[in-house]
Amino acid sequence: MTISLDPAWLLHRRPYGDNGFILDFLTFSTGRVGVVVRGARRKQRGGSLAGLLQPFSPLLVEVSGRGELKTLRKVEAAGARIPLTGKRVFSGLYLNELLSKCLPRYEPLPELFSAYGDLLSRLEQSDDIDALRRFEFLLLETMGYGISFAADAFGEHILASEYYRFDPDQGFLRRHFKQGDENKKRASHAFKGASLLSLQRWLEGGIVDAEEFRLLREVSRLAFSHQLSGRSLQSRELLRQFLGGQGSASERVTSPLDES
Repeated sequence: MTISLDPAWLLHRRPYGDNGFILDFLTFSTGRVGVVVRGARRKQRGGSLAGLLQPFSPLLVEVSGRGELKTLRKVEAAGARIPLTGKRVFSGLYLNELLSKCLPRYEPLPELFSAYGDLLSRLEQSDDIDALRRFEFLLLETMGYGISFAADAFGEHILASEYYRFDPDQGFLRRHFKQGDENKKRASHAFKGASLLSLQRWLEGGIVDAEEFRLLREVSRLAFSHQLSGRSLQSRELLRQFLGGQGSASERVTSPLDES
């Protein structure tokens, strides 16, 4: 099977043999594609393939092969590399790692492909954490794990006055607390129904306050931790090393990779 030139983004690459790579692409028409390329470090007219095969660079690729791992036949630049800097680099690496570890191969996802490119463009301009969170929930929905903040695991309407816990397999489950059980609520990571309804409005295009945004991050973390089956994300560790204690607490809170 040969796939003609297809818009693509490089998600991940690792060494293969003496001068090759195994690559993970997100492509427009084929979704996530695994590819092997040989001789990538050899000098060619215009430079080596290794210089072209970089994250955040829009590409056109042609691959072929019948197996799970295709062969790269051709690659061209489709535009200038998006120059992410500072913590925005780690946001981009986080996105790439999520896509590479969560998405099945060879499933066309044109909406997600377009949203990914749009998000990189946003991150070039600012630390757009809201846009990154929206992409996370779009990814979950694309994978078949869309989250509703308006209904519980049994399809009942979320009640503003009640408390709920989030189960990644089922959804939101109602919790019952006695009056004054504030410590138990915090210890069990209980979500107030009113806050969940606010998150549903956010999901539909609204805005939320800082505390509700923290809840969004917690639901996202729980959902993806489940999807990753406990596998850690290297991008989180890289961010911790980058911060190295130099950032303020407020800066760390706004990081999309922060788990605390």
